[in-house]
Amino acid sequence: MPITTDMFLRRAERDDLDIIVGWMEQPDFQHFLYGDPARSQKQIREQIVSMLGRSGGVSMPGGVYLLIDSKKDGPVGLLSLQNISWRNRSCMLDLYIGNTQLRARMATAIAVYRALEYCFDELNLHRVSAFIYAFNTASWRIFEKAGAVRECVLKDHLPRDGKLYDVYGYGLLRREFEAVRERHRRSTEGFSLSAMMESLGAEEAGGAP
Repeated sequence: MPITTDMFLRRAERDDLDIIVGWMEQPDFQHFLYGDPARSQKQIREQIVSMLGRSGGVSMPGGVYLLIDSKKDGPVGLLSLQNISWRNRSCMLDLYIGNTQLRARMATAIAVYRALEYCFDELNLHRVSAFIYAFNTASWRIFEKAGAVRECVLKDHLPRDGKLYDVYGYGLLRREFEAVRERHRRSTEGFSLSAMMESLGAEEAGGAP
């Protein structure tokens, strides 16, 4: 039986600023962020405003920020696609689940699957890379189930709670993801990107969600 969801991707707007700032102030959210977590609310807000800003005249940006939203639960998390190379058709993916009540394995898995479909189907990329902390077991297992290969290990790369942790570097090619998607097509058709677009389109047209 296919798994269904009402989660969808949309462009992150400045109206989402307070929600994202709230997420980034949560200690457990900061635990998974790269960089210095000891920042003021003003610094966080300035960073997010810069992230969400649009550069006029740039038709092919090097970075894309999308909000993972839900018609039932509201904003769920943030998807960041960075270092997009349109020539090489590749990017770096970061995904953060901000809604603590939805930071369960299935919500993360659906968000990752939807993000990868966006990269390969909508942006027509060939390769997606990601760095995942060794202690973030749920995330790297989900990424591996999507077909990604652990290509490198950065030893003692990340300090957290007085300890040093490894960081895993993953790579996923389009053909590898398509093979996994075909293998699980029946169970994933309910939360595919096309199902999301059909659902949103029906809602806008006044049909059933």
